[in-house]
Amino acid sequence: MVMDSRSKVLSYRSGMYVLLMLLLILLIGGFIVYRYSLLNNVDGTHYIDEGIFYGIIGILIATMAISLTISVRLTRNLNSLRRVARAMEEGVDIGKVPEFANDELGELSRYIIALYGRLHEASSNVQLEHDKALHEQQEKLRIKRQLTNNINHELKTPVAAIQGYLETMINSKDMTAEERDAFIVKCYAHCQRLTQLLHDVSTITRLEDGSVCIAKESVDLCAIIDEIRSEVALLPDDKRMRVNVELPQVLNVEGNSTLLMSIFKNLTDNAIAYSGGRDIFIKLAAEDSNFYTITFADNGIGIDPEHIGHIFERFYRIDKGRSRKLGGTGLGLSIVKNAILFHGGDISVCNRKVGLEFTLTLPKAK
Repeated sequence: MVMDSRSKVLSYRSGMYVLLMLLLILLIGGFIVYRYSLLNNVDGTHYIDEGIFYGIIGILIATMAISLTISVRLTRNLNSLRRVARAMEEGVDIGKVPEFANDELGELSRYIIALYGRLHEASSNVQLEHDKALHEQQEKLRIKRQLTNNINHELKTPVAAIQGYLETMINSKDMTAEERDAFIVKCYAHCQRLTQLLHDVSTITRLEDGSVCIAKESVDLCAIIDEIRSEVALLPDDKRMRVNVELPQVLNVEGNSTLLMSIFKNLTDNAIAYSGGRDIFIKLAAEDSNFYTITFADNGIGIDPEHIGHIFERFYRIDKGRSRKLGGTGLGLSIVKNAILFHGGDISVCNRKVGLEFTLTLPKAK
C-alpha cells in the first residue's frame, strides 16, 4: 500500500530532522544558560537560569524519547525484514507477511515482498510448465514405445503365417495346384493386412508428429460420404449395409480431405466388420457458428459398457481372435479420434437402444 504525504510525516528522515532541530535548540539553550551564569550581577537571574535548565532537561528527555521510538521502530522493521530476507534466501513462499510500520522503510519492505511474491509466482509457473512439458514428453515416449511394441506384436502373426504357408509350399513337392493356389490366396490376404497395418501406422505417426504439415481447405463432407456409400453398395451381400444419410446437399468443413475420408471410412469399416447390423445412419444433429455436430450410428449389437472407454486406444480389441480373422489392424478408431482432434473437434461414443452411436464435431469452413 502506497502512503500519501501525510502518512510520511513520521518517517525516518522527518524523525532525524526533528532530532537535529532539538539538538540545535539544546545547544542554543546551553549557551544561553552559560551566558546568564556569567552575568550574576543581575538580581533574580538564578530563577531564570533554573527555568532554562529545566527546559533543557525536558528537551533532553523529549529527544531521548523520540530517538528511542525511532530506534524501536527501526529495529522492529529490520528484524521483520531480516526474517523475510531469510525466507527469500531459502526460496520458500512467504505465507504471512510481517507487519511493518507506515514509514519509508516499511513501504520499501512491503514493495520488496510484493516483488518477491510476483517473482516466486512466476518461477512456480515456469516450473509447472517445465514439469508439464517434461511429463508430456515422457508420455509421448511411452506411447511411442508402446506403439512400437504393439506393432512388433501385430506384425508377428501375418509374417509367421506367410512364412508357414511358403515353407509348406516349398517342402511339399506333391502339393496339388488347388492347395497351392489356396495357400497363395492366404499369403496374399496376410500381405494385404500387413499393407493396411503399415498404412494405419503411417497415418497415426503423421497425425502425431507432422500434423502442422497437413494442409487444410474447404471440403464438401457430403461428397466424401457419397463416395463411401457408393463403395459400400458394391460389397458382397454378406458385407453390404444400407447407408442412410440425413445431411444438407452441401456441407463444407475446414479440414483435410484424406483424413476426413479416413474418419468415415474407418467408422464404416468398423460397423460392417463388428456391428452385425444392416443399416448405418449418418445425420447432422446440430450446428453452431463454428462447428457441425454429426452422428454416425448402426443398428447392430453394440458393445459392452466396460469396453466403451477403451475402443479409441491403439490395438484395443473387444474380441481379439475375431478382429484378426476379419483383417482388422486395431488402429482404425484410434485414427478416427486423432484425425478428429487434428481438426479441432471431439468425438464420443455410446450405446443406443439398438446399436452403437458416435457423435463427432467438425469445424465449419471459413
